[in-house]
Amino acid sequence: MVDDQYLKIFDRSYGVRTSGFISLASTSFDPTKLRQATSYGPVNGWAFRRILKDLSLSHKLHFVDLGAGLGRPCILAAEHGFEKVTGVELAPELCVVARENVVSCRLPELCKSRICIIEGDILDYCDHTEDDVFFVYRPFTPQLFRRACEKLAERAARQKKPILIIHSQRLSAEPSPEVQVFAENQSFRKVYERNMFGQSFFAYQCGG
Repeated sequence: MVDDQYLKIFDRSYGVRTSGFISLASTSFDPTKLRQATSYGPVNGWAFRRILKDLSLSHKLHFVDLGAGLGRPCILAAEHGFEKVTGVELAPELCVVARENVVSCRLPELCKSRICIIEGDILDYCDHTEDDVFFVYRPFTPQLFRRACEKLAERAARQKKPILIIHSQRLSAEPSPEVQVFAENQSFRKVYERNMFGQSFFAYQCGG
């Protein structure tokens, strides 16, 4: 149940490769966007699984991981039972491994069939998404995060349906810039907050 950066408990349990930290500069990630996102690191799998359980989200909802990395949250979202699970990742090398993890993970085939890993820019994706639940871990720069949230809020208003954004970060005594982004946008209201295994989790709802 500890952070498995070195022990890799999650990877052994699920038969995947999602642990470790990867500099995006070492990949073919668009170099013009490296200032917006610099590295990959995994969310604590046990904590994230508990958060989904706490929120009691309907299995009919569609889930998206913005900045999917190696696919750990997508695997857990499929295990939770979401009808559709999408991972959006700009680094081609991470997309390749994420897709391999989906194939090799120890989940029923029906669960794995719900997962789609897309290589692309999160802002482009937010322009046309019709999904319901969005997850962001270590979310880029506050500027990019703000633009993504604004796009999602605008789309929720046009579609007249609620969306939920789950945001996670390393536990800190100081409020993060991302929390301030939500505080500045009156479209969002906080519906959940919890600290677990060295990470903070927040859920904000808007629209509908």
